[in-house]
Amino acid sequence: MPLIAGWVFEDNVVQFLRHARRYIGYGYDDLDEVALTGALEDTDDESTNGWFSYPLAGTPSLVVHLAQAVGGSVVSIRLEGDVDAILAARFETLFDLL
Repeated sequence: MPLIAGWVFEDNVVQFLRHARRYIGYGYDDLDEVALTGALEDTDDESTNGWFSYPLAGTPSLVVHLAQAVGGSVVSIRLEGDVDAILAARFETLFDLL
C-alpha cells in the first residue's frame, strides 16, 4: 500500500480530514470529530507506537495515522491506502496548504 506522509498545523487537522473525506467519498461528520477529541494528546511522531490510527471508509479506503510533533505545534500525518497518483497529489497539496 502506498504511504503518503506530511504534516499540518494542529489547528488544521480537522480541515485536512474534511478535505480528505471529500476526495474519497467518506461521510465525515461530527461523530468523527468526537472520536478525535483528546486522541492526539498522548501521541508522539518520533515513537513507533505513538501514533493514533483512524479509518476512513471511502473509495479508496484509507487509514489515517496522526501524531503530534513533540515540542511543536504540528501534527504529522501518514495516509495508507490504495491511492493513485492524482489522489496522492491532492493530499500532498493539502500538506502544502495547511
